[in-house]
Amino acid sequence: MPMDYANRAKWHRSIVAKIFLISFVCIHVPLIALLINFGTAPQSDALTIGLVVLGATLAGTIACLVTMWWLTRPLRDLALAISRYRIGGPFVDEHLNKHGDDEIAVVTRAVCGMVGEISALAERVEGQPGLDPLTGLLNGSAAYGMQLANLARQSGGGAEIVVAVFELEATNAPLAGLERETVDLTLVAVGDVVRQHFAPRQVAARMSDKTFVLVFAGDAPATVSSCCETIRRAVAELEVGSLARGTLRVTFGIAIRRGNEAMADLLHQADMALFRAKDIRRTGLEVLQR
Repeated sequence: MPMDYANRAKWHRSIVAKIFLISFVCIHVPLIALLINFGTAPQSDALTIGLVVLGATLAGTIACLVTMWWLTRPLRDLALAISRYRIGGPFVDEHLNKHGDDEIAVVTRAVCGMVGEISALAERVEGQPGLDPLTGLLNGSAAYGMQLANLARQSGGGAEIVVAVFELEATNAPLAGLERETVDLTLVAVGDVVRQHFAPRQVAARMSDKTFVLVFAGDAPATVSSCCETIRRAVAELEVGSLARGTLRVTFGIAIRRGNEAMADLLHQADMALFRAKDIRRTGLEVLQR
């Protein structure tokens, strides 16, 4: 497909074109230096030629690295701003390069716009966490937006944050293959179990069809394990519709907050622990080893 005029006009401003041009010039610096040496020096021995080529190669390599570092600096600034924003800090865009037509500038403008929209939506729903209609627990969006730094401060400055993700399964058939009424009643029953054994803690959510998350703040590891085990046993005792007692089971994955990880990072770590527990066919607890 031929490029239109607008794309042709912006091609010379592309970061790809700049990188190609710099790489091309730096690669050919030794050849240029060698030609200059042959043109200016009537006679050159092997040592002189070798030193010229070596010096030109080093100069070209250093020039290439410095220029690449300079060209990709706006991308590193953007990554740093996003990382700070994800751990609960403000999104500072004053030092971001939002001007220009290269790919990094386009991505930066798009990210700044999306962060602005997300912040506006967060202010609109602040103090009104979404609830899952079946379980009565928080929904996935509310859980992802949880500010763990604020939760730690409310529970005590040095409170340890533990995220437990568990997945609900039926031993004789997948939940998706059951009648809709049975699945709904099962989710309602699991929500009741979580509220009964997880209280007085407030951060419990249903992340997807059969995945739930619990957030412990300031609880000892033994308390976390005991609570999860109690929930596991209570779910196994449920008898809902066509599902007999012992048919339902849950598998847990646990992640412990070691630094300033955001909620999304802890959920990913707990998911990895959950997958590991399922791979080795465990139905108890699995803590991510890092």
